[in-house]
Amino acid sequence: MSKLDGVVNCLEQHRALQRNITSEQDLAAEKDEDMRALMREENNVYTDLLQKQEQSMLQELLTLSDDEHYPALIFEVNAGAGGQEAMLFAQELYDMYTSYFDHMGWEYEQFSYETTDIGGLRHANLLVNDADAYNWLRYEAGVHRVQRVPSTEKSGRMHTSTASITVIPRPADVQINIAEKDLKIETKRASGAGGQHVNTTDSAVRIVHLPTGLAVEAQSERSQLKNRELALRRLQAKLMQQQLESSEASKQATRKAQQGNLNRNEKIRTYNFVQDRVTDHRIQGGTLHNLSGFLEGGQQLSGLIERLQVDRRKAHLVELLETWQPPQKAADKS
Repeated sequence: MSKLDGVVNCLEQHRALQRNITSEQDLAAEKDEDMRALMREENNVYTDLLQKQEQSMLQELLTLSDDEHYPALIFEVNAGAGGQEAMLFAQELYDMYTSYFDHMGWEYEQFSYETTDIGGLRHANLLVNDADAYNWLRYEAGVHRVQRVPSTEKSGRMHTSTASITVIPRPADVQINIAEKDLKIETKRASGAGGQHVNTTDSAVRIVHLPTGLAVEAQSERSQLKNRELALRRLQAKLMQQQLESSEASKQATRKAQQGNLNRNEKIRTYNFVQDRVTDHRIQGGTLHNLSGFLEGGQQLSGLIERLQVDRRKAHLVELLETWQPPQKAADKS
C-alpha cells in the first residue's frame, strides 16, 4: 500500500488538473470573445501541467517494477581475458565501485582480495549491506571490456581485455550455520609487507570447511583471534553464495528458456581510453566522455545507472502491458 501512495497522489493531481480544463462544448457556449480567449489560455496552461504530471506519474509507475528487495548482496570482481592488463583493469573497476559505494553511503565489507605483484587484481569479493544496493547494482553484473594501449606495449597497439562483475542478492531469510566439527583450522605466519610483525607470530588463519572443501584465509589483522573471525565471515559468505547459486540455477534455466539470450550479451560496457569514452551497449545513446571522471565512481556512474534503471523499468512495464489480459478473457482462455 505504501508503494502505491506516490501513484495515487499523482492520479489525484492529474484528475484535479483535468477538471480545470474547459471543454470544447463550454467554450463554444461562451458568447464573450475575451472570456473565451482567456479560457483557451488557461486550457493551454493546464494542458502543459497535465503533460508534466503524466511524466511524474509514469516515473512513479516505473518504480513499482522494482519489487525485489534484499538487505544485502555479494559483489564480485574477477579479471577476465587479457592477462596482466585484465587484472589491472579489474583493480580499476574495484576502485571505481568501492568509491561508488562510498558515494552512496553504503556499508561494505571485503571478504577476499587477491592481487598481483604489479598492482592488478585477480579476484575480490565484498558484502554490501544496504537494502537499496541490489536495485542500483543489479544491472552492473556482466562483462566489462577495456580498450587501451598498455604501458608495457612498445609498438603502440591497442589491447582489449575484460573483467566481470557478479551481483548476488542475499535474501533476509538465508541463514548459514557452521558447525565447529566441520571446520579444520590452521594457523601460520603472515606473509607480505608488515614490518616486524610478519614472520614473527602465527597470526594468519586458514579455515577449511570439510563438508564442501571450501577454504578461506585471513592475515590482514595482527591478532589471530580477529583473523579467525574474519576468516569465518568469509567462509559464511562463500557458503551463502554457493547456496544462492544452487537455488538460482533452476530459476536462471527457466528465465533462459523463456527469454532466450535476453540481457546476456558478452559485454555490457566498453571503456575506451584512447577515445576517452565509456559506452554502455544496452541503452540507446549510452556513450559518455571523460572516462577518468567516470572511473571515480561518483555522479557520472550514478547517472548512467539511473538511465539503465529507467530503461529496464520501461521495458518491464511494456512487457506487462503486452502480456496482460482482462480477467474475463483470461478466464475464457483457461
